[in-house]
Amino acid sequence: MAALAYLLNLGFAAKLSGKRIRVSPASKLDDRVRTYIKNHRLELIAELASNDGIERRCHWPVMRDGKPLCTMIGEPMTRAEALDVIRWRWPDADLAHGDRG
Repeated sequence: MAALAYLLNLGFAAKLSGKRIRVSPASKLDDRVRTYIKNHRLELIAELASNDGIERRCHWPVMRDGKPLCTMIGEPMTRAEALDVIRWRWPDADLAHGDRG
């Protein structure tokens, strides 16, 4: 929670709006804080997403024909979102059985 705590200590609030980070009060944002948000975007998204009670991960092991195919890595997403992404590319793929998120 270091990235979010940094913003809170500066007097800002942050929330997720889709895949965007909304920071308020926007009128007090300066270049230093904007650069910090840009440089810590994925960390902030992960921290904010972890607070809503829905598990999201940045990595999901992909299986095909019962064998490991790859590990999908990206922005935090739910298991259902990860399945949608992998099945767009490989309709017969699944996530590893231990990853029921």
